[in-house]
Amino acid sequence: MQKSEVIEAIKYMQKYKTETNKLEAKTALGGFPKKCYDTISSFSNKFGGLIIFGVNEENNFAVEGVYNVNDLQKQISSLCSDSMIPSVRADILPMEYDGKNIVAVKIDEIAQNKKPCYYKSSGLKNGSYTRIGDKDDHMTDYEIYALESYNDHIFEDTRPTKRASLDDLNKDSISEYVNKIKTEKPNFAKNDFDKCLKLCGITDTNNDIVYPTLAGTMIFGEYPQSFYPQLFVACVVVPGTELGDTGNLGERFIDNKRIEGTIEQMLEGTMNFLKRNMKNSVIINELGIRSDRTEYPLEALREAIANALIHRDYSTQTENAYISVYMYNDRIEIINPGTLYGTNKLEKLGTATTMESRNPTLVRILEEKGSVIENRHSGIPTMKREMKKYGLPEPEFYEERDSFKVVFRNNDSISNQVTSQVSGQVSGQVSDQVGDQVKRNQKLVLDYCVEPKSMQEIRKYLGMNSRSYVREKIIMPLIEQSLLEYTNKEHLSASNQKYITIRK
Repeated sequence: MQKSEVIEAIKYMQKYKTETNKLEAKTALGGFPKKCYDTISSFSNKFGGLIIFGVNEENNFAVEGVYNVNDLQKQISSLCSDSMIPSVRADILPMEYDGKNIVAVKIDEIAQNKKPCYYKSSGLKNGSYTRIGDKDDHMTDYEIYALESYNDHIFEDTRPTKRASLDDLNKDSISEYVNKIKTEKPNFAKNDFDKCLKLCGITDTNNDIVYPTLAGTMIFGEYPQSFYPQLFVACVVVPGTELGDTGNLGERFIDNKRIEGTIEQMLEGTMNFLKRNMKNSVIINELGIRSDRTEYPLEALREAIANALIHRDYSTQTENAYISVYMYNDRIEIINPGTLYGTNKLEKLGTATTMESRNPTLVRILEEKGSVIENRHSGIPTMKREMKKYGLPEPEFYEERDSFKVVFRNNDSISNQVTSQVSGQVSGQVSDQVGDQVKRNQKLVLDYCVEPKSMQEIRKYLGMNSRSYVREKIIMPLIEQSLLEYTNKEHLSASNQKYITIRK
């Protein structure tokens, strides 16, 4: 950690009157703060971050100094090493700024298999925190469970479906699959049929009773929803751009269907729903050859829906949550239960980086069947390639606390952006390249904020739940470019703060 990094952080907070998901200010003029273990925990569990002691958030982030540099360092070191599980190794830097002594503490994200980091005195459930925007929030039961199940190597796709039996599986489909594997794997072919089912992860034994596994039920079940009623896909067509919009006759949904069955059946059923409700156009090339073109590339949507079905969290923590597919006028959103698994990160998606699998047995069986997965790790590159062929923006990926969302935008979305002309300066400074996700959203915000809008209104308009992402990636850059400004300039962090586009 360098002094320049700390100085830059202080200037940022003073300029924008806010902390961030990686930046926290703590007053320490009257003694060691009563509560900072929450920030140490949240930074350790999320992206890491910088805590600056001696800066007062309540006084416009003024630098006030600390009570005693030596004692403060001792207190921080003791808290990190003795009161946190696992112990946290903090980088501590005492320094002078504006004639005042301050202490900067850099916390790194800990290894995935050591999470969650929690405050010992409060225990695992009450002492585990995560960073949400500029706040430290208690981890939910699901967030803690997801970390623990990863550390304990628990794979939910192999847990037995105890209310089911082999009679609830499609025997013809299983036989076809087992015979195919026997042909490809001679050593596997030496085993009898029942042993093959267990080796493949289709069945498991509990107290000498053979049960289908969750993977076996969801792939080969005659009717999986009789055992897992919430494992379905809810498809909705909305007559507008937001939930709650209504059509000319007051209808809330143009089409609404619950898609059930095996994973393969749900994939096909969801694709049929989307094709049925999708616009189609006729394209005539330079040779006069006519072809039909769908509103969205079907291959891209198929990959996204397959990913949702295959990689969703099937644990008991999310068993009552279903996959949602919302079709709006300007976009399609696919939301599946569960965050990214293990060490998987948003920035790794679509790269050559090896991704960890939450449901390895389910993935392997479907890959061997060849009906849903053909080329592993090619899904996201395929989505991007197909959208580019259509001249549409790249798909957008968002990770929330308990879900993962993919957004596809159509030509209506592009048209609204390109024809939007807030001012000559906006056109010059905000790129019209629709392939750039952040710039596209910035342009939407400038168009939307011609009239003052709150952060909540902006997030709803963009279809984004992450307050920190919208503020840091969209709002703040526009303010820095003097394209957007606060309506309440005296109290920038006011709860009723709104933003308005600058007209020039």
